[in-house]
This record gives sequence, C-alpha cells and structure tokens, in this order.
Amino acid sequence: MKAFLSTDVSLSNEEVLTHYSRRWSIETYFRSAKVHLGMDRYQLKSTKAIDRYLTLIAFVSMCCTYFGANHFLDGMYRYREEKQVQWIEYIYKQAQSGVSLAEVKTQLRVA
Repeated sequence: MKAFLSTDVSLSNEEVLTHYSRRWSIETYFRSAKVHLGMDRYQLKSTKAIDRYLTLIAFVSMCCTYFGANHFLDGMYRYREEKQVQWIEYIYKQAQSGVSLAEVKTQLRVA
C-alpha cells in the first residue's frame, strides 16, 4: 500500500499527486547531483562562491543530460567512457613516440 501525505487538507487527492509528481523530478535531480556530482561534499562560505558552484553543477548536469539524450546518468556514463578512451589513446600515442612512463605520469600529474 502506498500513501501520500499532505499538511494542506484543502487539496484533493489529484492535486496532492500533481504536486508530488512535479516535485519528484526536483528530488531526483538533487539526489543525482549529490551522488554523482558531489554536491553534498563541497563546503562554501560566501554567497558568490555558492552561486558559482550551483551554476557549475547546473551546467554539468545540463551537459550530461544532453549527452545522454535527456537522461542524466546515461550522459554522465557516456562522457566518462569517452574520457577514458581519450586517456588511453593519449598514453598509447605517447608510448609510440618513445615518451617514458615517468614523463607521461608527470604530464598527467599523477606522479
């Protein structure tokens, strides 16, 4: 059994469900932003920094949704896969050019 609760007793069942369904997309957006974009782990103290950070999160979310044909997670995974392929191709080309592993690590800032 599923139930929907509301503190506004003047609303009909249909109105409660309408408000809930509109709110659901907001809830899933924030869950995705927290879990996949780290929105809940970044600490900001100034209003300007918060505005910039939320703008950046919204932009990244929009890009992921675009890459995923209107599906945020699909776009995020697609972007990550493409980025991994680019890293592998870069490392391969560096190896083919005779660049040492130590130099590649330095270039990638992992050493």
